[in-house]
Amino acid sequence: MRGLSLIAAASVVLLAGCQEDSAPRPIHIEKGVYQGAPDTPRTEDELRALQQRTATQRF
Repeated sequence: MRGLSLIAAASVVLLAGCQEDSAPRPIHIEKGVYQGAPDTPRTEDELRALQQRTATQRF
């Protein structure tokens, strides 16, 4: 009986990971082509701040 309850508990845990996602996943994927959302362009202030950060990290 104990073995049966362990199997039942394990199957419940494993099947809980099979829930449907709210967003559908792409079925056909083109190799080498990014399918995600496009990046937002950086402002001049953001670019300047990034350049300053990278300048201080050089050896």
